[in-house]
Amino acid sequence: MTGWGRMWAVPVAALWLVVGLAAQEKHGNPEAAKVQNPVASSPASVAAGEAVYMKYCRGCHAKDAAGGPPPEAGEEPASNLIDAEWNHGSSDGEIFHVIKNGVPPAMIMEAFGTRVPDTDIWNVVHFLRSIAKK
Repeated sequence: MTGWGRMWAVPVAALWLVVGLAAQEKHGNPEAAKVQNPVASSPASVAAGEAVYMKYCRGCHAKDAAGGPPPEAGEEPASNLIDAEWNHGSSDGEIFHVIKNGVPPAMIMEAFGTRVPDTDIWNVVHFLRSIAKK
């Protein structure tokens, strides 16, 4: 490889790595997608999920789950959780995985697995499903 080729090899490889990780992130998590929600959906589970959502999630995602804060606040806006676009996967297992583990590497979505029990996270998934735009 020539000197010119070596000079560009590392930046190009790094760019491909970032693009590859971003594409993988946009397509969700195939392993998490296989996980089924062990909590049955019911009015009680939806209500329990709403209570957990209001305590831990609404500060970033808004009371109606439409996302926030606005871009003019100078931060990365939190995802809209009621629209059809889910950047990190839309299956129950993928949603659970994101809530529990966050979204690395920058942790733009923090992990709640140490503060919120798994059953409560599954209930949040039911709540989000109940308010999603059809």
